[in-house]
Amino acid sequence: MIGVVYLVGSRVGPLPVREFLASYRRHPPGVEHELVVLFNAVDNHQHQALESELRGIEHRRMVRTTSVPDLAAYAWAAERLQYERICFFNSYSVILAPQWLAKLDHALDQPRAGLVGATGSWASHRSGVMSSLFLRNPHHGLLPKWIIQRGQLQEIQSELDFERKGRGSWPGRELLTVPNRGLMLARSLVAAIKEAPTIAEIILRFESFPNPHLRTNAFMVDRATFNNLQTGIVKRKMDAYLLESGRVSFTRQVLNSGLRTLVVASDGSFYDQDKWPLSNTFFQGDQEMLLIADNQTRIYQNGGLDRRRLLSTRSWGSQANPRLASGTGASW
Repeated sequence: MIGVVYLVGSRVGPLPVREFLASYRRHPPGVEHELVVLFNAVDNHQHQALESELRGIEHRRMVRTTSVPDLAAYAWAAERLQYERICFFNSYSVILAPQWLAKLDHALDQPRAGLVGATGSWASHRSGVMSSLFLRNPHHGLLPKWIIQRGQLQEIQSELDFERKGRGSWPGRELLTVPNRGLMLARSLVAAIKEAPTIAEIILRFESFPNPHLRTNAFMVDRATFNNLQTGIVKRKMDAYLLESGRVSFTRQVLNSGLRTLVVASDGSFYDQDKWPLSNTFFQGDQEMLLIADNQTRIYQNGGLDRRRLLSTRSWGSQANPRLASGTGASW
């Protein structure tokens, strides 16, 4: 039996949950499983609102009383569950294709497969910091002009904040408005000052591009493999970033043990890490082969060529190939 763990975060409102459950109902998994809804410090008000969303869906529940980052919550659940394999979804996941679980399961059955997921990236926090400081880095000469980058990053951050708060609003809470550009710039400057002490940590504890790592929005693993990973203490957001894509990320731990990490596309094809850009699943092409969407893939999907070029280049370097639905490529 496969366990499918869907994480409901403490700040997530009904809309992302509703979208995930609608996609779960719409697309048959293709293999026997049990759905586990993991409440990560969800309060009583949220519990009541979720009752109607979960009505009619067979599931079991797990409850954490204190909030922790996603990967720490997954590790906590894996220690307590007895499934041979576990598929993890974060709060913003949306299933896009039928037979999704069977496709992930089939990929994990491949020789030496240790970890499979819907999306992966070669992006590096370290190279991103080096670029923002105008220091030479592997993306030198590939990224758009800095003024274009800055404008796109401000818009992306604003959209992500609005999505987390606006889409996460519970009934009766005040509706939010999108901040104007002046306020966005002021907030970005304040954030830059606050985050300055983390620059040294990022440079020291992350690899430069290319930094292959499976993203944690949707992935599948044997429980024994996952429970053998060293997760350490995950309290800060930085701790979660390190576990996802740092020098001792869970992907690197799997690779260092001699196992493969595969990205699985919507048609069931799968790709080793050196072929991930060809999958057209994350920040590449029109993401037309994406199996499981989330808030990050939606930011790319909603963007024009400037945004897609920036995100694709940060993830894939010289192999970036951003494209709109019409097939028009970015102008380099």
